[in-house]
Amino acid sequence: MCTDVVERAEPANAQARTRPRAARSPESLNMVAISASHLDAAMKVLAAMPASHRDPSIERRALQQVARDAGFAEAERAGAALDARITALSNWIEAHDPHRQSDAQAVLEAAARFPLGAFPGGLGFDPAGFQEMVLFLEELPW
Repeated sequence: MCTDVVERAEPANAQARTRPRAARSPESLNMVAISASHLDAAMKVLAAMPASHRDPSIERRALQQVARDAGFAEAERAGAALDARITALSNWIEAHDPHRQSDAQAVLEAAARFPLGAFPGGLGFDPAGFQEMVLFLEELPW
């Protein structure tokens, strides 16, 4: 389902989208019930975008459309939550799993469930807690 998308996560794009996310609080974004399949769909949409469309405002609208298609009533907030989680995931992968040794399904499931937090560089996942959740999810019999 998600292995190819997680493996192609682009850290440079994640950093470019950091500024627009800062307007949303982690508490507000954590209230949006995002699933691994929502993240998978959103990441596939972003991965399929041509380089000429890699503009934060275009990506934001694309994520809002993914949220609308998934049935979220508040598409703007859900799109922001997808963006924040994708960015946090990309940043975590770059810093803590650059060789993609973790199980892709477990990483995506953790990214959907683990709470976002505010850090000096923007929103993200607590690295130790996120790693612990990934390790726990890897042990589950999917």
